[in-house]
Amino acid sequence: MEDKIKELVYDAFEIERDIEYQFKKLYGLTFVFKNDATIIKKRLSSNSLTPVGIIYEENNEYYFAPLDRNVSISDVVREYVKYLK
Repeated sequence: MEDKIKELVYDAFEIERDIEYQFKKLYGLTFVFKNDATIIKKRLSSNSLTPVGIIYEENNEYYFAPLDRNVSISDVVREYVKYLK
């Protein structure tokens, strides 16, 4: 029921959400930021840039230390692999 209401509101007001992850290498660590933009009727309504974690390499393996409990680790990993290519 909630999903149908949310979908109805998003369609009525032409709301779009664009979420992307950005990576910044500094001192051997990779800082991960989540950029969350809300667009209403083709205009930017709000935008937030939130630090979500740190990626570091140890013994030829990568580790992710999340700073936010609500972050989707699989999304971060998928975007980081794209970033490395």
